[in-house]
Amino acid sequence: MHPSEVPSETEREARDRAALHACVALPVALLAITSAYATTRYVIFGPWTVAHIPLYVLNKSFAWSAIVLLALSLGLGPAARLWPARLGNHLWRRRYWGLVGFALATLHIVVSLAILNYGYYRQMFRQAFEFTALAEWAMLAGALAWFSLLAPLAASLPGAQSAMSARYWRTLQRVGLLALVLGGLHLAYGVPGWFAPSLWYGGLPPITLWSAGAVVLALGLRILAWLLGEEQGE
Repeated sequence: MHPSEVPSETEREARDRAALHACVALPVALLAITSAYATTRYVIFGPWTVAHIPLYVLNKSFAWSAIVLLALSLGLGPAARLWPARLGNHLWRRRYWGLVGFALATLHIVVSLAILNYGYYRQMFRQAFEFTALAEWAMLAGALAWFSLLAPLAASLPGAQSAMSARYWRTLQRVGLLALVLGGLHLAYGVPGWFAPSLWYGGLPPITLWSAGAVVLALGLRILAWLLGEEQGE
């Protein structure tokens, strides 16, 4: 790099400020909205108490926010190609939304394992110490989704793009699509409740249903962009 092309301290600060804003603004807003929804659904209208907010209720928020951020990260590219004037300038945010989404997904796994028992997730168990078949497949899909996210995570590390061929860098990024599909399959354990509105606490749809909607929307944008010949890589 020519000395004149080296970013100044002011330019580096502006870049870092923008990156921090991307990592904080939308994720914090999502966490606030999803936490309020989860608290309303499970505590105000549901059978859970305030004492369950720190782990059980907030874990719903972590999971929902994580999958929305991952869906945004993977759906923004095709959306920007479909509507470049409105969204083209925001493509750089994908990397940060994906990283925060991965962090929240990891937090969700840790908290879920801490409280994974019959008392908290009765619908996932056939009896006290045995998963239902649907829950087993859902848990497998969730584990595979997390491992699949390691590929785009590696591609997002500083210097990774310049050190790799464009073809293989894009391949690592596109593994994120597999992770999103697997994340959608992980939500399958909640499917029985999607078709029982009479059982929805306060008439509010399950969080797994909202999360599945985010997955479908992101994948739908990818398919639409591909059909219109606008899907040209990451």
